[in-house]
Amino acid sequence: MRTLIKLTLSTFLIIGLAACNNDEDPLSLGEGEVRMGVGVKMNSGTNPGARIQNSGLDINSGFLQVKKIELETEGVDENGEFERELEYKFPEILKIDFNEFDSGADFFINIPAGNYYEVEFEIDLIDNRNEPSIQLDGTFNKEDGSSVPFRLQVFGDDDEDLDFEVELEAEDDDELFFLDAVNNPLAMLEINAKGWFSSISNSELENAELTDGVLLISRTKNREIYERVLDKIEASSEIELKLK
Repeated sequence: MRTLIKLTLSTFLIIGLAACNNDEDPLSLGEGEVRMGVGVKMNSGTNPGARIQNSGLDINSGFLQVKKIELETEGVDENGEFERELEYKFPEILKIDFNEFDSGADFFINIPAGNYYEVEFEIDLIDNRNEPSIQLDGTFNKEDGSSVPFRLQVFGDDDEDLDFEVELEAEDDDELFFLDAVNNPLAMLEINAKGWFSSISNSELENAELTDGVLLISRTKNREIYERVLDKIEASSEIELKLK
């Protein structure tokens, strides 16, 4: 059974996407007048109202690795209502490093201008070069004042990928919205990874096994903690971007 991970703790939609600040624009997939940017960043804060027990855990960097994009669109054109499915594979596995300061697009999806009911895409993740689909790095500060490096590694199963799912629709689900060369959305996936550990106590992390001096949480190390963190990731809300 395929695992679909739907991640977000905070999502922003910006209309009228400015040019990328980097010297070189990120990779662009597909064809069309609408240039929809997708970016991933860390959030150093916490979920509003969330209870974070493991206050000694600091997460400051990480990455995810993207294999392909699966795009589904529904709308109306000169021939009437339509539904289309497209798949875009990156020329090479795209490794996205994210931190709390980067809020630009990591890649773009180009689609034709027009009237849409819904634009939905899945970001398919993959393990690559002995590295996991998702990795987080930071520090765990112990109660005695010492600290150890921290790492979370999420590997996909041998025949299953990890996915993000993002859905763009009008504020009223039955209404059309128009996208063109001017109205280009930016979908920013702001990941508050501390929330993934909200059910893990400081004492559990204090007693966790170290691997070469690192507090490693993975499918082979500290498995019980890993399974509970994975449950939190899988239970995260689907990303829905509403256009007004």
